[in-house]
Amino acid sequence: MSSTGMRKAAAYLATLHPTDRLWLLAQLPMSSARELGPLIREVEPLVKVAPGAVADLLADQASATSNEVPAPDLFISTLNTLDESWAARIIAGTAPDHAEIYLAACVRQRAMGIRSELNALPPSFPPALAQCLANELAVMAHGAEATTA
Repeated sequence: MSSTGMRKAAAYLATLHPTDRLWLLAQLPMSSARELGPLIREVEPLVKVAPGAVADLLADQASATSNEVPAPDLFISTLNTLDESWAARIIAGTAPDHAEIYLAACVRQRAMGIRSELNALPPSFPPALAQCLANELAVMAHGAEATTA
């Protein structure tokens, strides 16, 4: 599991009743359970101070990745209208799992530039920014669809 996944799992487990937490940890491979132990102990004080904060954090992470992406042809044609840095931001904020699809459709030099920009960006965007980028992508894709119809 990735370190981000381990931290999220620890945050979630810290919100559970100790009996439930122990039962779930017993279901995991021993190495994962050992790795989660210190992470859970680290986040437990935060859960006691602000019990809803972890739920909010996990909810924000889930909503940040649930953006609707236009059809592949519209996605590609819309991103082609943007410079490399903005194309990278739109991809990272709205559809990071579609990055390779777009990059495969690009000229090599553009793909390398966008990949460089993607590597410089944070692994996830704040939910409000991701939603704003998703809205802009939808507006641009809708405009592109209207001009081709």
